[in-house]
Amino acid sequence: MGNFEEEGLKINKERVLTYSQLSCPFDCAYCFVEDLNFNQQEGVSYLSDKQFELLGQLPENIKLVMLGCDTEFFQSKDESLDILNKLSKLNKDISVVTKMYLGKDFLGELKEIDSELNKNGHFFAFSETIPCLESSQIWEPKVVSPAKRIETIKNAYESRIKTLIAIRPLLPNVSKEELKEIILLTKDYCLGYYSGPLYMKNLEHPVLRNIDLTNLNIEEIQPHWMPEGNIFYKIEDKDQSTFLKEIVESSGKKLFEGAAEAVKYIKEYEKY
Repeated sequence: MGNFEEEGLKINKERVLTYSQLSCPFDCAYCFVEDLNFNQQEGVSYLSDKQFELLGQLPENIKLVMLGCDTEFFQSKDESLDILNKLSKLNKDISVVTKMYLGKDFLGELKEIDSELNKNGHFFAFSETIPCLESSQIWEPKVVSPAKRIETIKNAYESRIKTLIAIRPLLPNVSKEELKEIILLTKDYCLGYYSGPLYMKNLEHPVLRNIDLTNLNIEEIQPHWMPEGNIFYKIEDKDQSTFLKEIVESSGKKLFEGAAEAVKYIKEYEKY
C-alpha cells in the first residue's frame, strides 16, 4: 500500500481516507491539520490525477471512500460535485464531512449523486460537524453558526440523504448542558452521531490554557487514521464521553466511534 500513502491516500481496514494538502479556509482552534508532516497549500486540486488513478485501483475489500479528512471538501462547490460524480463510478460508498452551510439546490445535486450510487447498492453519507454551540466563536471563528449547520443537516435529511452529526472533537470544556442542546437540536435530522478525542501537537497550545488537564486522559500516539509519522497528544475526558453516549442513546440514536462504523451500520440496517 506504499504508493497509496505516498500520494495521500491512507488505507485503514475497509476504508480509504483522502488527504489533499489543500488548505482549509476555517483555521479552527482545535484543528490538527497544520501540524501534520506535510505542508498544506493553496490552489491545489482536492484530488490529484494520480489520486484518482489510484482510487480506481483500490482492492476489492475497500468499501468506503472518505473525503474531507484534512480540509473543507465543499470549499469549491463546482469542484466537489465534479469529484463526487467521478467517484460515484468506483462502486464504493462515499462519506463526506463538512462545516459549511449548503443550500437546498446544492443538496439536491448531492441527492442525485446518492441516487446514482444507490443503483449499484452504495450510498452517500453526509456529516455536519457540530462540536459546540455557545463556544463556537472561540473554537471555530471563521465557520458559519451552528444554527446554519443545523439548517443544512435538516434540509439534507429531508432530501433523504443519509445524514450524521460529528461531535468531533469532543472538547473537554464543553458543558453537559451544551452537549444536551446539540442532541436536542439535531436528533430529528440524522441517523446517528459520532465523536472522537481532541488531538493536539503541543500541550502548551493557547486553547488549552483555561482547561484543567490534570483530570483528563492524555496519551501520546500515532493516530491510526493519519498518515504515518504523525505523533499527537490524544486528550479525552472519559466521563464526558460516557455522558455523551448516554444522552445520544436516550434520544433514540446511536453513537458511533467514527463515520466508517456509522456507514457500516447504515449499510446493514437502513433502507436506501
